[in-house]
Amino acid sequence: MNLPLLSKYLGVVTLLLAAAMLFALPWAFPWLGHGEHFDTRGFFAVLSASVIAAVLGVAMLVGGRAAKGQLYRREAIAIVGISWLIFTIVGALPFILGHVKGTESREQIVRLVVDDLFESASGFTGAGATILNDIEDESKLPKCLLFWRSETHFVGGLGIMVLFVALLGQGSAGKALLMTESVGPQGEVGTSRSQHSAWIFAGIYVGLNVVLTILLMLEGMNLFDALCHSFGTIATGGLSTYNSSVAHFQNVSIEMTIGTFMMIACVNFSLLYAALLGQWSRLWINTELWVYLAILFGVIFAVMIAGLWHHDFPDWATAFRLSYFNVISVQTNTGFGTADFDRWNEFSRGMLFVLMFVGGCAGSTSCSLKVIRHVVLWKSLYNYVLHTFRPRLITTMRLNGKAVDDADELTNEVFIYFGMVGLVFIIAWMSLLLLEPDSAWLEAGHSPPVKMLDCATGVAACINGVGPGLGALGPSKNFASFSIGSKLVFTALMLLGRIEIFPLLVIFTPGLWRRPTT
Repeated sequence: MNLPLLSKYLGVVTLLLAAAMLFALPWAFPWLGHGEHFDTRGFFAVLSASVIAAVLGVAMLVGGRAAKGQLYRREAIAIVGISWLIFTIVGALPFILGHVKGTESREQIVRLVVDDLFESASGFTGAGATILNDIEDESKLPKCLLFWRSETHFVGGLGIMVLFVALLGQGSAGKALLMTESVGPQGEVGTSRSQHSAWIFAGIYVGLNVVLTILLMLEGMNLFDALCHSFGTIATGGLSTYNSSVAHFQNVSIEMTIGTFMMIACVNFSLLYAALLGQWSRLWINTELWVYLAILFGVIFAVMIAGLWHHDFPDWATAFRLSYFNVISVQTNTGFGTADFDRWNEFSRGMLFVLMFVGGCAGSTSCSLKVIRHVVLWKSLYNYVLHTFRPRLITTMRLNGKAVDDADELTNEVFIYFGMVGLVFIIAWMSLLLLEPDSAWLEAGHSPPVKMLDCATGVAACINGVGPGLGALGPSKNFASFSIGSKLVFTALMLLGRIEIFPLLVIFTPGLWRRPTT
C-alpha cells in the first residue's frame, strides 16, 4: 500500500469537507436563519469543526507531500472506504461540539458522541434515520446544525469521490476513484473521460437540487426549508427540518413535487443525461428503468386497493396521495413521510418491507440492492430452471435489447452480493437481539417476537438507507431508545449499505495493506 499517496488524497478529501461546513455558517444570522437571535452555539460549533477538519486535512497533505507512484485499485478502494469513515467522524464534530457542554458524566458524553456519529453517518449515507426527538427546538438543535444535518445529504449524495474527481481531475487515478465510488453494477457511461463524467453527474445533481428548491419556494416553503428538503430529496436521504417530516406542510402540491423528484433521483443519471440530449431511445429500451417504474406503480396501486379495502384511507384521492408519496419514499430509500404507514394493514406494511430491499436504479443516489440486480437475479433463475429439464439448451441473457457479455461473471457478482447482504443482515439482526434487553419490549406491553420484527426492520432500514422502519422504528418513532452498542451496529450498517459492503470491509483486511509479493 502506498501510504504517502493515500495520505495525500485523504487530505484533499478532508479539506473539501472543511470547506463544505462553512456553508452552514450563514444560517446563524437571524435574517437568514429565521430566528430572533444570532445562533452563537451553532455558529462556533460548525466553525470550530471546520477548523479542526482543515488542520487534519493539511496534516495529511504534509504527510503525503513526498508521495510518488500511481494510484492503483487497492489504493482507490482504501481511499473510498476510509473517506466515508473520515466523513462520518469529522462530520459529527459540529454536533458533538454543539451538544457537549462539559458538565456531562463520562457515560453521558459517550452516549452523545455515539448519537452524533449515528446522525452524521445517517446524513452522509442518505439513510435518513435519526436519534433526535425534537428537531424543531433550537435549544437542542440550532439552525446551523440543522442545516449542516441536511447538507450532509447533499455532500454524501453527490459522492465524495465524484466531487474529488470533478474538482481536481486525476487521469487514470480519477477513473479508479470514480469507478470505486459509483456503487451498483456499472451501466452505460455517457463519456469515457472520468473527469467529464464526474462533471456531468455533478451538474445534473446540482441542477435537480436548484430546480426543486425553486419549485418548493413557489409552493410556499422558505429558503431554509426548501434547500434542506431538496438536499434530502435528490440525495434520497429524508432528513426533514420538522418532527412530522413533509406532513408538517399539509400541502398536496409539495407532496406531489417531492414525490416526483424522489422518483427522478433514483433513475440512472446517465439516462437523465441522455434525456437532456434528446436521446429518448435510450430510455425506451432500458430494461432497468421500465422494471423500476413497473414495480413502483404496481405497488402504489396494490397499497391503494389494500388500504381502501381495510379502511386505511377514506377515499380514492387520499389513497392515491398517501400511497404515491410513501411508496416512492420507501422504494427510493428516501424516508420522508406524510403518514404513519406503520398503522396501515399488514399487507401494505409487508409490501413496504419488501420494497426496502429493491431500491432505485444503478448510477443513481439510491442505496439498497438496486433494480438491475433483481433483473439479473430473476433472469438467471429463469435460465437455471430451463436448464434443469433442458441441460443442453444454450441461453443468452439480454439487457436493453442486447446480449450480455460475460453473463456468467455478472450473475456470480449478483449472487455474491445478495449473499453478502443476507449474511450482514443476519449477523446484525442477531447482534441487536443480543444487545437489546427483552425487558424494554415487555415493559412497553409487547412480547419478545415483536422485538425480533422490530430489530429486523431496523436492520433493513439502515442497510438499505431507508431510515424509518416498522414497529418500534416506524415513521412516527426513531432510534433514540436503542443502546449504545445497537446504535454502533446501525451506524456500521448505514456505511456498509451506502458503499455496498466491500470497500468498507476490505480496509479491515490485512492483505490489503501488505506489499504484493509479485
